[in-house]
Amino acid sequence: MTVTVTPLEGPVGCLIEGVDPSAPLDDADFAAIRQAMVDHVAFVIPDMPDDPEWLLDFGRRFGPLVPHILDQFHHPLSSEISIIAMHMGDETSRKTPEPAGAYWHSDQSYDANPSDAIFLYATRIPSDGGETLAANMYLAYETLPRATKRRIAGKTAIHRYGWAGGPSVTGLTPEQQARYPDVEHPVVRVHALSGRKVLFVNPGFTVRILGIEQDESDDLLAELFEHQLRPEFQYRHIWSVGQLLGVDNRASIHCAVYNYTEPRRMLRMIVGCTEGTLRAA
Repeated sequence: MTVTVTPLEGPVGCLIEGVDPSAPLDDADFAAIRQAMVDHVAFVIPDMPDDPEWLLDFGRRFGPLVPHILDQFHHPLSSEISIIAMHMGDETSRKTPEPAGAYWHSDQSYDANPSDAIFLYATRIPSDGGETLAANMYLAYETLPRATKRRIAGKTAIHRYGWAGGPSVTGLTPEQQARYPDVEHPVVRVHALSGRKVLFVNPGFTVRILGIEQDESDDLLAELFEHQLRPEFQYRHIWSVGQLLGVDNRASIHCAVYNYTEPRRMLRMIVGCTEGTLRAA
């Protein structure tokens, strides 16, 4: 088996073809897929069967899969898979006014060891809408004004679960909250595999920048958020059932678009941090 990698138009994404779900990936094909994520920030693999066991084997190749904090939505097969559902009419559907992730964020940035990557697999999609947006944080950093780069050099920021997710956020139990206190990360980090600098803040979880006054932090974050969401950094993924989307959390932020009323169900896996302490720029 030999996979092919075809870049998509725009700043994020590539199409990966030639993956055979009836057989394990060999080392060469896996290396090509992992490199595709590093090079293109996200990848799409079409026409994968609904096989959670294969998804788990695939995800574990990238690193340890970590259970999401919301254990009430874990998959019956394994806590390494979460169900993200809306309008399904069962207990898996979110009860929040908006679906999970309907705000810009990087998964697990509120964790002391934030996620390397996530994988989303579509099992049911609405007839229209329900897209996923992803934005390239390499480009976001590289295109910042020099003066802004100097302002954020060496700075760190506080991240918090549910900080600005609004009606998409499922509240935590006291036990869940205790496991995830506020954490501090570099505002600019170096990607462990590419060696490139990344703007590592996001509107959903980044609370404030340390070392400056609150008002200045608020203004600076607003400036960074506006910049990182420029349309030319974004990719809009239109789903089909059976697609697997992999997203590099180290180099992107993403958002679930809520523009549908029909049932939607995804499976999600989260790759934990494989580099230890984040490398600040």
